[in-house]
Order: sequence, then C-alpha cells, then structure tokens
Amino acid sequence: VPLFAGIYKMNVTYNPNGITLGDSIYSYCDDYEKTHSDTRKQLMPTNGMISQMIDLKIKRSADTLVAIERDTFFVKTDGYLYFYFDKYVDKITTDLSCVHITNLPADSCFLRKGEYFYNHFTDLFAEYVVRFDDGDVMEYRKFSDWCPNYLYTERYNAFKQKTHYELQLPNKMFYSVSYHQPGGSIHQEKYCSADGTLCNETTYIYDKKGELRRKEITQTEPCIVVVIDGKKRSTTLGFNEDLLKNKGLIKSNR
Repeated sequence: VPLFAGIYKMNVTYNPNGITLGDSIYSYCDDYEKTHSDTRKQLMPTNGMISQMIDLKIKRSADTLVAIERDTFFVKTDGYLYFYFDKYVDKITTDLSCVHITNLPADSCFLRKGEYFYNHFTDLFAEYVVRFDDGDVMEYRKFSDWCPNYLYTERYNAFKQKTHYELQLPNKMFYSVSYHQPGGSIHQEKYCSADGTLCNETTYIYDKKGELRRKEITQTEPCIVVVIDGKKRSTTLGFNEDLLKNKGLIKSNR
C-alpha cells in the first residue's frame, strides 16, 4: 500500500545470492555451519544480511494532485484535515474513495500534538492511529469493511494503561478483551467465529475488593453471511434483513 507522509521504522536486506557478481565474491552458508570449505570467498548468510532499524521520514507535499508509488491521489482540505481521494471529487466525503486522512501540514512528517492518521484500502484493510503528545500510541485500529471488522486494536487511557485489545487469530477467529483500569483486571472477553455468526462473550464480575466473584457467559450473533458478486461476505445485522432475504442474499446459519 502507498507510504503516505510520516515516520516509518524500516531495515534493508542485502542478499546477492543468485547474482553473478555476488556469487563470485561470496560463499553462502547457514548460521549453524561451523566450518566452510571455500576460504577464497567472503562468507555471506544464505538469507543475506539485514541492517539495523532506521527511520524513514516522508514529508507531506503541498500539492493537490500527488503520485505515491504510481498511484494518483487528489487532495482536498477543510482547513484542518487533508483528505486524499483515489478519484476527483467536488466536495469532501468519507466514502470508499477517501483513501487517507491526515492533519500533517505541508513539508512535515510528524506533529508534536494531536497527531492523527487514517488509511483505507478497499478489500484490504483500513487503519486508524491517534498518538499522545509524546508520540506514544493512544489508539491503533486495523479493521476491514466486513463483520467482524476488527483485525488488530490497541487502546489506552489518559494514563497509558491498556483498556482494549483485539485481533484476528491465526485460525481466522476473532478475539477481543477489555480491561478495568487501574489494576488491569479483565472486564470482558469475546471469541467470535471467522464469519462472526457466533460469539462467546464472558463478563467477569468482581467484588468491592477486586476479587473475582463469578463469570457470566452469553452467546451473540452479531453478523450475517450474504453473497455479494459471487463472494460470501459477513455484514452486521444493521442491514435490512428482510430486503436481503427477498433478494436471496442471506446465507445465515441462524
């Protein structure tokens, strides 16, 4: 996805394996090899060498038409925020054509106060980040256009104590947990199926001393499965179910 203005952590991998000049200079080896027969060449790890992490700083252009990694964006501003669109629009909207939002002024790559970013890449993901004045993350969200929409979330209170954590697990299920602060005791945990049609939700009940008294477990069905353009998609129950049923779109296990 395009790298918009900001500060990124990056490293560089140098791997000449398979390049004629590189192969004439280096003898490739794995880290576990203790002896090497070819002493005429310099030793190079099979996977190459990785540099230390460095800062990549990209400043925002003042142009209203910009090209970033071969993608063209039209930029509009309301005087405070700058909206990047993948097509020309007459007025500022926040539909799917709005790919990026930032409050960085021109010729800047960061702000000391109130830094805010939003990216949206259709059918890939969207992300949102707000920072404290010292640069630490206050809230980060990576989410999709479908249900369940959270892919990764971290949220902190004014004292930088974690209050919420969400992610999609390797098995495609979704996990969410919220915390009581101060103290860090779990308030609520939730596991959802990959399509979101079934979630197991556990609420933890504590006494006045903070000791766990009991757990309350409930099941919810926040999503329904529909077929759009031949693809199964999960969406929220906020959609008009009767309309979807009449069109034969709903494929729900409910």
